Amino acid sequence: MLTFNQFNQIILFIGLNMKIICIYNASSTWVGELNYLYKKLFENKSCSLCDLSHGMTGIKKEWKEMESISDHEYSLLHINEVPANIPHNLIKKLPCVLKQDIENFELLIRPEELQICNGSIESFKILLEKKIKPDG
Repeated sequence: MLTFNQFNQIILFIGLNMKIICIYNASSTWVGELNYLYKKLFENKSCSLCDLSHGMTGIKKEWKEMESISDHEYSLLHINEVPANIPHNLIKKLPCVLKQDIENFELLIRPEELQICNGSIESFKILLEKKIKPDG
């Protein structure tokens, strides 16, 4: 009989309940938030992942819906929140999306690909599912 931990590892291995780690090109500190707001308003620079997940009043309803019906577990992290166990060579360019299978991390979506989504959660979902598939 499988233990709960063994069962979870098997589920992760076959791709269900995969951990999807989304890393913003922004810091969660108040200075980081002000810096991001300044760049967005006055320099027309933004984080394409922020544009996907957030609107002017917070996290987008569509993002929440995507998470709620997904088979995967999502983590939204700022630069300063990235755990030490994530290899730094995977997050050289931000924003990005990683997947975690047990203890292995893999870069799924690069900044250029997030930019192409242009804030569309539907485009992001299609891209993500394509990347998650073994032949993607």
